[in-house]
Amino acid sequence: MAAAVDQDSDLDSWVDIDPDNPANSSDDDAGVRSLSSGRTTPDCCSDDEHLGDLALSSRRRSRAPSPPSPTTTAPTTSTTSPTPSYASFDPIRSWSEKVLVPDPSFSACNESVTVLASTRGLVCLRANASGNYIVANPATYERVRLPRHACDHSAYGDPAVVITFENAYTCCDDHRDHYHVVVAFPLGDGVYAYESFSSRTWEWTVAAGVDAVEQVISASGVGALGRAFWRTTLGYFLCYNPAAGAATLVPAPQEVLDWPYWELGCMDNTLCVTCMNELVKSVAVTRLQLETSEDGAEVFNWSFGSYFEGGCLRNRRGVELLRSQGPEVVFWDPNLELVFAMDTEGRTTRTIGPLSGRQYYSDFIPYVSSSTGITR
Repeated sequence: MAAAVDQDSDLDSWVDIDPDNPANSSDDDAGVRSLSSGRTTPDCCSDDEHLGDLALSSRRRSRAPSPPSPTTTAPTTSTTSPTPSYASFDPIRSWSEKVLVPDPSFSACNESVTVLASTRGLVCLRANASGNYIVANPATYERVRLPRHACDHSAYGDPAVVITFENAYTCCDDHRDHYHVVVAFPLGDGVYAYESFSSRTWEWTVAAGVDAVEQVISASGVGALGRAFWRTTLGYFLCYNPAAGAATLVPAPQEVLDWPYWELGCMDNTLCVTCMNELVKSVAVTRLQLETSEDGAEVFNWSFGSYFEGGCLRNRRGVELLRSQGPEVVFWDPNLELVFAMDTEGRTTRTIGPLSGRQYYSDFIPYVSSSTGITR
């Protein structure tokens, strides 16, 4: 059944404090619940991005959503099936001062959706029945269904999706950043093609070339430097530049070869790789630098970012690295059922959980609340 999503309809879904929810995270004693009512729509966020909102949501079913924090630095949001869910990092302040995110399950779409990606406050969804893509900003009550794409992205397997932003263009009347929804989709036998949507032209573009990369790890996607990045089973990173309509394979930093566990992330609008050894005894962060050679070619170089011992997670077994947006490194401890955010000196800044008592999945999609617009 399916799926037309109207940008202007059914935008009156809310979240409210639910004192009966037993889940707590950091300084919260209450969760939140989704509400749909005839309430008056509140004013949208100001033009300033709430880059401090840090939220994490699980892949399918996590605990009931909590409000995001306006003072945190690098939120993380969710993914879904059958219902998207959302959990937030807590600031060192009371819950009453937090900005609530409406409808974290995206029930206003009036159809079953899967959360695919999020960058700088925008979330890309896919309607499960029709396959249409939807871009939403849960902080500003906006969503829009994108035009139908030209290719069948799911014919030979699950596509990999990333939202990535162009640099801000001051020539635009509304001074909005433009974004691309980039899709790398399999054609079979380890070959991938690309189709990308531009908010500038409001059209999809199919890339001319294809690449043999064995397998793209769709759950690893990160948007940075105006490009989409994914891990591949080749050991290289797949980089697609939607402005140029071209892809390239970026060699991984040496740390990826030397350390057993690692994950992609975005720090200061550049790609980063966080690595750790067993028992979280050491953690290292490297950053990608994009330079231009004398002949105008792009050159990717890695530089050392930071190094710290494992902080409060040192000597713990089973800890996993998660993708992140912002200046913090994010971990999942399945034994404590807690998500930890740490600064680059290893100090814990926030936690989420414990997530016990409910069914949940641990592959989280990072989300940072902002007032970024979704339309031209």
